[in-house]
Amino acid sequence: MIRSEGARTVLRSISWLFVERVLRLGVVLVTGIYVARYLGEVLFGQLNYASGFVGLFFALGQAGIDDILVRDLVKQPEKRNELLGTGAFIKLCGALLMVVLATVGSLVKDMSGITVGLIVVIACAELLRPFTVIDHWFMSQRATGRAVRAQIAQVVLGSGVKFALIGAIHFGHMTAAQALPWFAWAYVVENAALAGAYIVAFRNSGADLRKWKVTGPMARHLMSESWPMLIYGMALFVAARIDQVMIKDLLTRKFALEDPETAEARAFAEVGQYSVALKMVEALSFPVTILLKSLAPSVTKAKAQGHALYMDRLLNQYRLMFLLFLVTAVPLYFTAEWIIVFFFGDEYQPAGALLSLFAIRLFFTNIGTGKGSYILNESLFKYSLVTAILGAAVNISVNWLLIPIYESRGAIWATIISFTVHIFLLDLFVPRMRENLGVMMKGIFTFWNFHRAS
Repeated sequence: MIRSEGARTVLRSISWLFVERVLRLGVVLVTGIYVARYLGEVLFGQLNYASGFVGLFFALGQAGIDDILVRDLVKQPEKRNELLGTGAFIKLCGALLMVVLATVGSLVKDMSGITVGLIVVIACAELLRPFTVIDHWFMSQRATGRAVRAQIAQVVLGSGVKFALIGAIHFGHMTAAQALPWFAWAYVVENAALAGAYIVAFRNSGADLRKWKVTGPMARHLMSESWPMLIYGMALFVAARIDQVMIKDLLTRKFALEDPETAEARAFAEVGQYSVALKMVEALSFPVTILLKSLAPSVTKAKAQGHALYMDRLLNQYRLMFLLFLVTAVPLYFTAEWIIVFFFGDEYQPAGALLSLFAIRLFFTNIGTGKGSYILNESLFKYSLVTAILGAAVNISVNWLLIPIYESRGAIWATIISFTVHIFLLDLFVPRMRENLGVMMKGIFTFWNFHRAS
């Protein structure tokens, strides 16, 4: 029985987050399947290339201040209006810079008019993101339900717009090519819905948006605290999005040597195949994230109780991460092509081989996510920042070498190699990380010995 009100509040918050994640996962996955089917591999690839290109600059819109805002709102709730107003202003400035850089970058790269248009629209959607600071206020007050309801409204409305466009294509009211720009505008609708829902929820909580204020001292405080997280976020987003951009750019050059007229379409088709496989494997990361959030308090508590117990719980956590990899990846590796064809159709059959490779990548994703517990509890944020930057650099370098030879498969192998470097190899050179590296390896090679830590 959960007796304390604090415990019940935390449980309600986790329950709301779980519901939102499950709903988002299901709705976004189903919507993505139909969008991919009706746009086809070339147009779907073009849309994902545009969103991936914008994603390279996405960290600027977040400005690295999210966790800092939550922390300061908990510590100084009396400064709510100053924190929220200044935080929203910083995010708006970051979003404006992102729009400028994404637009200039697309023009400098001499992209086609339609691709530039997609990039500009998707980037401009981020100008509505500053209102997400309201989410941080609700998090600081443990009023997660209000924020989750706003996020659910975003998912439902955004998916509704996309299904309306799919219906228009299905019944012949427009072609897939004509609908493509409107799918970019769906990003704007989603962010507008989220902003509007946050504003309504904020007002319903008794707060007044008009009392927000921007101050120089608060801006300097937030920026001085957030710059490491901004750089860290940029490294993560570049590593996550660069594959789709490099696949298109490098393969366009390669295919142009064979047939210049079809080169770009073939490259977009390759991005489309890659994006389908990526969306499927990203959906599988959801259980691991939720599980680790539930385990985090026990690991943190164990650190305070004693080093032996702390190491034992980390060991069990790594064993569990590896077990989840085996349970998920082994069946996925052998059924990937069937899964892709069943959900996306015969056009995306080549994505089956890519999904099989992505199944291997789940090993690094699971172990790397588990390693985050050690990074957090040991406050090794500078180390995490350095490894994220080096990992992104390795990923880009290996992409440059492998994509022209192995196409999309090369991008996946580049990711696996970069994960190997920044999750395992770099730990050898940092004394504080060697003990954790030993625990990780022991967990992997003794995964069958999982037990309940005392």
